Amino acid sequence: MIDKTISFDLPVPWRQKRFETPQIGAINFLVGPNGSGKSKFAEALQSHLGNARMLGTDRLSGMEQTSALRSIFGDHFANGLAKGHFTHFKNAGQKGSGIDTIVLLEERMDLRIQVEATLGHLFNRKIILEWDSGNLVARAVLGETGNSYRLDRDECHGIKELLVLLTHLYNDEHPYLIIDEPELNLHPQYQAFFMQEVRKLAGDPTADRGKKVIFLITHSPFMLDFRSAEDVKSVISFDLDHSVPRQILGLDPAATARLASLVPRLNVHHKQLFFSDNPIFVEGILDAQLVGTMQEARGVSVAGAGSCIIDSGGCEEVNRYLELCIAFGKSAHFLYDLDSLFGGNLRACVKGDGSVQSFLVTAGVGNDFSKYCGELDGKLTGVIDRLRSVSPVPQPLSRLIEFLSRLGPRTQWDGKLWAKARVSVMTAISRHRSAMVSALSQTDIEEIEGRLKQIVRALKQKNVILLPGGTLERYLPKYSGDHYELTDDAKRQAVVAEIDEMAKAMTATELEARYGELYEAVCALPSKVSVDVERVLRDYLSHYIHDLQSAVVNNPTWLLEQVQAHLNTIQRATTKVFSVQGLNRGQHKEFSAVVLIAEMLGQKKRLVHVNHQTNAGMGDFKIEFA
Repeated sequence: MIDKTISFDLPVPWRQKRFETPQIGAINFLVGPNGSGKSKFAEALQSHLGNARMLGTDRLSGMEQTSALRSIFGDHFANGLAKGHFTHFKNAGQKGSGIDTIVLLEERMDLRIQVEATLGHLFNRKIILEWDSGNLVARAVLGETGNSYRLDRDECHGIKELLVLLTHLYNDEHPYLIIDEPELNLHPQYQAFFMQEVRKLAGDPTADRGKKVIFLITHSPFMLDFRSAEDVKSVISFDLDHSVPRQILGLDPAATARLASLVPRLNVHHKQLFFSDNPIFVEGILDAQLVGTMQEARGVSVAGAGSCIIDSGGCEEVNRYLELCIAFGKSAHFLYDLDSLFGGNLRACVKGDGSVQSFLVTAGVGNDFSKYCGELDGKLTGVIDRLRSVSPVPQPLSRLIEFLSRLGPRTQWDGKLWAKARVSVMTAISRHRSAMVSALSQTDIEEIEGRLKQIVRALKQKNVILLPGGTLERYLPKYSGDHYELTDDAKRQAVVAEIDEMAKAMTATELEARYGELYEAVCALPSKVSVDVERVLRDYLSHYIHDLQSAVVNNPTWLLEQVQAHLNTIQRATTKVFSVQGLNRGQHKEFSAVVLIAEMLGQKKRLVHVNHQTNAGMGDFKIEFA
């Protein structure tokens, strides 16, 4: 990190809220969902920093391979870059264009050597800059054949992107470089290569003039080249509410250590969390597949809600992501198996959260989440002791008692064994409640269930969804494995079978009846109904029906073909959407007709019955399946 304070008023849509940071990274990653204002922020940042160079998303403007508008407005760069316009090109460069790149390579031999050497190494290209009647022309020469062509016109977009990016990265005239979407047109491998070059040049320009501070506005997980906790601290996170962008500079040493242990495991899939306001975390890949399939079976979209499902690799890993999302202020959602409550640091992650504490106070059970969970632990400890000595053993509980006995002498249990024992008791309560009441008492079971219910509700305040019945597979009807000694293979078989089951058309009622609390948990995760075509469709359909009524009433001799031809003429845009499939005339101006609606966005063909009395303007018609 570089000790440099940045403080400036944010532009609209932030309404002049002030951004302040006491430090910046040598490489800073500006991330967040589309529409969160990153580019506006970058413009304000450039103005504040002063001697900063910015490359916008249209940086290849003027260097296009083809342009349909050239034949209309003329080709201003057909003969190259006019020397008399160099000042204009440089001014455009200060506003984000890359059109000055070729000028810089002509004026700066040091830049030209570095860029040509790099592109030659990667793509076997040689760059030639030549003058023709006062115009600078850039050409590329293929090393293998010697063929040459216009670099700015005939080269592929990816190589031109690297030409622009590397030129301004190597340019030492600006201590700050801001690049909007550096991943544009770049293959993932060359995104990774560019980040290697960025790391070589990134640093404190006040200590080394050859270094520069770099800000990357990106939507690509390949650009998030995290190698340490300090790299994650260099993330500036934006959200759709346009709150002041966040960093996590103030982590304590213990939290920084946990983050450092997570960084090596942050793969491209996990890095999706930085681009979403409301990511969903589950414990494993099977959980992710099942949840995604269940959302599709419900007819909703996770991606449509700006979310994503990330498998984190176990409950302990989920806890680390929970901590990271809390620090970044993300409205992340987490789906936990019950064992995470008794093992790991879930309690520590949320114990100081105000919303959790407030809920507990409102519920009349104090405000210490860890203490309240500890009291449940104590209650379960007493129950476990009694179960281990119960005689005779109720038949439904024989497997539970066997499992508890196989954990060894109670006095030798460590934290992991205690967690397994407690989860097993909770699972037995969920599966064999009557037998547990018989072995213990109604009061014991109700007290345990009541405490767990309050904990589940408290965790929901932080979008942490806890499955009270045990593990996810516990809720799968196709699961045939042991409910106390879990195996990955048994879970995998059950998940595959349930995914096949959900491939059949199932109503919401059927899904809820089949999966119970798991279905309720999935419904609580971010999702959005499939695109609502009908709301937009009805507006256009009402105009079509009105024109249909006018054509039929005003032209009493027209047949169906003539009515359809007329509608196709006056409403050309509707020809692939609406068509009149039937027309029956009655006395006077009475008629009935059927309008067919084409398939659209996955919705099957539908139809509308129309007659002379249909009030199209008021939407007085019903859309039905054909």
